Amino acid sequence: MAEQLMTLAYDNGINLFDTAEVYAAGKAEVVLGNIIKKKGWRRSSLVITTKIFWGGKAETERGLSRKHIIEGLKASLERLQLEYVDVVFANRPDPNTPMEETVRAMTHVINQGMAMYWGTSRWSSMEIMEAYSVARQFNLTPPICEQAEYHM
Repeated sequence: MAEQLMTLAYDNGINLFDTAEVYAAGKAEVVLGNIIKKKGWRRSSLVITTKIFWGGKAETERGLSRKHIIEGLKASLERLQLEYVDVVFANRPDPNTPMEETVRAMTHVINQGMAMYWGTSRWSSMEIMEAYSVARQFNLTPPICEQAEYHM
């Protein structure tokens, strides 16, 4: 069913597919990656996004720490069978991690070629402005978009 729906969408011009490490405990990323591989769709014709925050049960497997952003995105890329995602979203603000650490980690995954851009999901305008301010202050990569709770 997922393959049929994605094929119908792709054949009709939809090329952005959004997922998250938490969707079906990572299985949604596996399904998406398997379909992309099976269909032989050119990577350059797709926009793939994923979200990082709720990776696992251990304290080090969730949140927006440098450790979880890097390890969580690596795990997502393995499940997706991709070298990079177009956008990695911070899937909610993390009050337990300093903003500078999060922005530096997102800049790192971009510089390593694991993501083209990063964005926020369900962040307040003040939190987004703080991320921009940190990025500007330390010459880091700011978020490029916000994925609101209700969006299309």
